[in-house]
Amino acid sequence: MTIKPWNKPVINLILIGETGVGKTSMLNLLANVCAGIELNEFEETHLTANEQGGSQAGSQTNAPCFYSIPCANGNTVNILDTPGLADTRGIDKDNEHKQAIANAIEANFEIIDAVLILANGTIPRLGNATEYALTVISGMFPYSIIENIAFVFTMVTDPLSFNFEKSSLQPEALQSASMWSINNPLAQWKKYQEKLKNKEEYDEDILQDMEDSVRSSYKKTLKTLGQIFQFLDKCKAQPTNDIHDLYIMSTDIEASISNVIARMDQTEDKRAKLKALRANKDSQDQVRKVNEAYEEIIKTPFYEHENTGATHNTLCVAGSCYHNCHIDCGVGFTLDRATLGDNCQAFFNSTGSGLQCRCTVCGHLAEDHQHYRSKWVKKIKDDKRTDEGAKKRYDDAKTEAEKIEILMEGVEKEIQGLEQDIIDLEKELGDLCERYNDLALSGSFSGYISSAIRLLKLREQSMKKEGATPDALQRMADRIASLEKKKKIIEEAQEGKKGKLDAVKSKIKNFAARLW
Repeated sequence: MTIKPWNKPVINLILIGETGVGKTSMLNLLANVCAGIELNEFEETHLTANEQGGSQAGSQTNAPCFYSIPCANGNTVNILDTPGLADTRGIDKDNEHKQAIANAIEANFEIIDAVLILANGTIPRLGNATEYALTVISGMFPYSIIENIAFVFTMVTDPLSFNFEKSSLQPEALQSASMWSINNPLAQWKKYQEKLKNKEEYDEDILQDMEDSVRSSYKKTLKTLGQIFQFLDKCKAQPTNDIHDLYIMSTDIEASISNVIARMDQTEDKRAKLKALRANKDSQDQVRKVNEAYEEIIKTPFYEHENTGATHNTLCVAGSCYHNCHIDCGVGFTLDRATLGDNCQAFFNSTGSGLQCRCTVCGHLAEDHQHYRSKWVKKIKDDKRTDEGAKKRYDDAKTEAEKIEILMEGVEKEIQGLEQDIIDLEKELGDLCERYNDLALSGSFSGYISSAIRLLKLREQSMKKEGATPDALQRMADRIASLEKKKKIIEEAQEGKKGKLDAVKSKIKNFAARLW
């Protein structure tokens, strides 16, 4: 062994970090050092089949990849290498990464010893992308795993180049996590070998300085890795079932948000129709018109989510569109809408590709579709009960105004019933968020949405500078608006719904007053 041995026969490790911090290089380093390979014989071990071509700005790992490394001390280190977060290919791609990480953890581990989070140690404070990545990470893991999380800061050549401020880490619990910094000697060794191939360009002193620098870095790194493995050896192994439960809970919250927004939109539509009852107030047949309008409104169908258990479906989430575009979708459950556009049956034989593929069922783009373990169900609420007292007062009324007043009592009761539906939905959503917040390390589901909004706004600014098309800018603006609406719904649900509901009640009173 090139580092101090440890006692655990097996160490299960998850490697996570934002794009560009060197997770792949870190994996290669661990594989070589654990196997007892000396610096002169270092070699790359990462599977190239899992590489993403193109710009380094996009995550270079397409999917979580599991490695089992036999160690020189007879033990084993199992490492799950994960996709980079804050991917420039979009928030949907990060959702896909998040889903893949949760599924891979469930498939490969019953327990884990630690989560190593890689970050660039030369950056003084968290940027928006880093903050977003850590928010996603802390939302994936239960609070019970806090003692098993550690940071490895990369690209730190010496103590003076370490600029990261722990106080910038959020949630605050992460500020007390164990932390180390390294400058990966594997990357340095590769560069040094390339220089040797063209050594005629350098004098012997420069080449010697290069080798000395690499070997010095190697020794420091071995010492640091020794400390890391002693930490891993002492970590109490944690079960992984809570990680997958949190992921499932987050998808349930997304479905609940969609349901609440849909019901609110439909309630607003009914309220708008009720306002039409103020028209032609002085007409001789006003009572008949009010009755007809009232009957039509309360029998208007509405749509809401109905749970489908383990079956997932492709649903349209565009405003006022409640299509089940593909029930029991054959594409594996995904949060990546571009994947739906390319593979879901609802988009077969349609024009475009990815997010711009148009659904053959509802006509909306793939970016307006999502997988849910539920489906839209059309319902008609016709539970108007006869109020005998009101009926008698109506029959005894002497004037049109008196009859309309009695009819309006029924209208207001219907509005109150709709608002009670929303109260119940928001309570259900609030309870779900509270359970998530109690379990998750982040302590807040809305934190992920807030970080995503900030990241998208930065991307929007970049798109404007790059001269993006008006259509592309509009789509980005629509996505930001959609997330801001979700954030508002979540915050209102978690704050007890008082502010919004008090405002709604006030509107109802004002509406009733205006009718007279």
